[in-house]
Parts: sequence; C-alpha cells; structure tokens
Amino acid sequence: MPRGLLFLTLVAWALVPGTLSAQETLTPSNLPEFLARYDQTFDPLDAAYDELINENLPLRNEEGQPLVRRPIEDRRRALADLREIARQLAAQPQDVVLTTKLVFRTESLADDLFDLSQMAFDNDREELGKRLADLQATMDHNKELLAAYLLTRAAQMQERIGQLEREKVELERKLREAQRPPKTRP
Repeated sequence: MPRGLLFLTLVAWALVPGTLSAQETLTPSNLPEFLARYDQTFDPLDAAYDELINENLPLRNEEGQPLVRRPIEDRRRALADLREIARQLAAQPQDVVLTTKLVFRTESLADDLFDLSQMAFDNDREELGKRLADLQATMDHNKELLAAYLLTRAAQMQERIGQLEREKVELERKLREAQRPPKTRP
C-alpha cells in the first residue's frame, strides 16, 4: 500500500467519531464536537473520489456499464450538501429537521459507499474496496449515533408538547372558572 494511502487510512480511523464510548450518547452539548469529527471523516472519501475520477478506474456498475465521471461528481455534490447540513446542525444542535436530514443523508452515503466498495472489489481493486468499506462502516456507525440522538430529541419534543397541552387544558379550565358569574347568596 503506498504511503499516502496508508496515511489516509490511518487518519480516517483516528478521526472516526468513535471517541464516544458505546455507553455515551449524543446530546445538544456534545453534538457540535461530534459533527466536527464527523466532517473530518470525509477527507479520505474525497481522496477516494479523486482516485475514481483522476485515475479513470475501470469500475462498472451492477449492469456492467462503466462507472462514468458524472455519477462521481454527483456523489461529490451530495457529500458537499451533507457537510453543509452537518455544519448547520452544529450551529443549531436542537434542530430536529436538520438532524433528520443528516440521518437520512448519512444513511444514503453509507449505502452508496457499500455499492462503490462492492464495485471496487468486483473489479479487483481490493485496496480501494477496503478503504470504501471502512468508510461505509464509519458512516453506518455515525448514522446509528445520529439516529439515536434524533429519537431522543423527538421523545423530548413529544414530552414537551404533552406538557404544554396539559398546561393549556389547565389554563382553559381556570379561564372558564374565572369567567363564570359569582354565585349569589340567598
């Protein structure tokens, strides 16, 4: 394995957002730090995309057709969008819509990396396939952490909505009581 590729692989593993232990969960306070590490995991993916574009590798898709430059450029745009969503979420860690987008896009990237790794393996590009498979495993791990965070946030929001609804019912009851005419004494 060339030194540059070995370095990129080691960097990817060092930067995997796995520094959270299995028992830890993402919270609004630690999410920005996680997302900073999450963003750094894309550097090795950028390098793999460069390799796919610049070396004109003879990768083929499921139908046996050559994997052309255009889909790699589309993948690169999707990656840029994913990075932008992660940056926005780091600035607004409570945002459930951004979190949902990030979960879905991370899952989509993991699926795409799986497909690319299989194509690389099918085309006897073992080293590239291994790097892509490693990145796919990282994205799956990230997706699981983000999905758990999303579910926690959704549960908190649901609880808050329930609390506000109960408060509203109580306030409406008090308002009705206050609007009733006072009882007259005989």
